[in-house]
Amino acid sequence: MKSLNITEAIQYLGEDKYAVSLENEWYRRLLYRVGEGADKSGRVARFFDPNPFQFSYAFLAMADWLPKNTHRLLWIDHLEDGYPSQKQHFLNILGDGLPSDHLVKNPAILLGPLSNDLMDQKVGTPEQNIEGEALITLCTVLSVGNWDAKLLTAGSTDYVEFWEGNVLFYSESTEALNRAVKLLDFYDLKTPSD
Repeated sequence: MKSLNITEAIQYLGEDKYAVSLENEWYRRLLYRVGEGADKSGRVARFFDPNPFQFSYAFLAMADWLPKNTHRLLWIDHLEDGYPSQKQHFLNILGDGLPSDHLVKNPAILLGPLSNDLMDQKVGTPEQNIEGEALITLCTVLSVGNWDAKLLTAGSTDYVEFWEGNVLFYSESTEALNRAVKLLDFYDLKTPSD
């Protein structure tokens, strides 16, 4: 697991595919798609209210939904400061003694390598399982805090977005969106986000 600043994250994802809007650096670092096909993605969205016992499985399933890649990038568009302890818990997962402005300067977390079958805990190496557990914990904290974030992989325009208590799957592929609907139905996420 490694924190990336804005420049490093954009270079990792592809400068021709993503850019960042800094409305207010301390408030929002909005990652968005650019270039050819940026507006061609379809979307499937639901309110994220799974049974708490399913949180870890739901987050791994979301990461597993993305195209196979050994790494996942978790981008924090906006963190809510209403409960400072949530931000501190998030920072504690990333490392010891990080300054309170760490996520403003380093809004991306590169996780990996991860197993190509995240749903099977017996497949991954101990290192991959540790990274997977870190992903689960980070996603839990950001979801409970209603932060805005994206989960992405390099080389793909598919991504999962967490937004104000909702989860949204974006893809240009109908097949990928159908898989997202099955995932949402499996975790009994029935409430539309709109």
